[in-house]
Amino acid sequence: MPDVEPAAVIRFTIFCRRCERPVLARAAWVGREVRCPHCFSPMRVPEMPPDRRPVPADPPHLGACQGFNFPCPRCDCLLEAHTGMCGQHGRCPTCGAQFLVPFLHPSSGRPEKAPLLEGAADMPTPVHAYAASGCQAPQIIQAADGSRAIQCPRCNALSPIDADNCAACNTPFTIEAAATMGKLHRDTQATAALGLGIVGLVLFFLVLPGVVAVWLGLRSMMYSGPGRRSTLGVAGLALGLLGLAGGLVFWYFRLK
Repeated sequence: MPDVEPAAVIRFTIFCRRCERPVLARAAWVGREVRCPHCFSPMRVPEMPPDRRPVPADPPHLGACQGFNFPCPRCDCLLEAHTGMCGQHGRCPTCGAQFLVPFLHPSSGRPEKAPLLEGAADMPTPVHAYAASGCQAPQIIQAADGSRAIQCPRCNALSPIDADNCAACNTPFTIEAAATMGKLHRDTQATAALGLGIVGLVLFFLVLPGVVAVWLGLRSMMYSGPGRRSTLGVAGLALGLLGLAGGLVFWYFRLK
């Protein structure tokens, strides 16, 4: 009888789902999650084909568990995912865009830009229909003939795609409450500006806290659209300017 090779010795080639480079796997690893030695993305070793031909790797188990947030590549709405979903198809619950869930960068650990699926970039973005993120967002319904309508999250009635309010219950379709990366940056920097503004006002003679508070306050306004100034950012900017003015006056008379 011919000798049977042990599973620990048998090897076959699989292709990484992310970088598509060939990787050698052992038959004993079938069903096990491994990392690509080239791009470090997770993948699962598939069943070895009878002829040992190269095969693509399976996606990692959905139980994989490093959660992360990333922006929708069309509407910038903040979405949630975990590492077991990387490379799989996703759909934004706010604008309906279809994309691939991004991978985490191997060195920084931050999510990469989510790639839009073919044709999704050409579809118009209904910017008026972002009442909220997740299940509270108005859903974009597409009919068989290609026409689209907005489904109200309150009464489920359908309204024209260019409507600003629900035709049945008059619920407004607005972008104000959508959780976006821009809003996240704005709120974080505005809060930091307020905190440093208070410190700069108390310790005005240090000058630096006031300077940083002014800078962060201005940065928070850069992420705000017209008429959407952050109250915390404005307060932080004002306190930073007062602390900076007090510090300059203090050092002027101190060095005079």
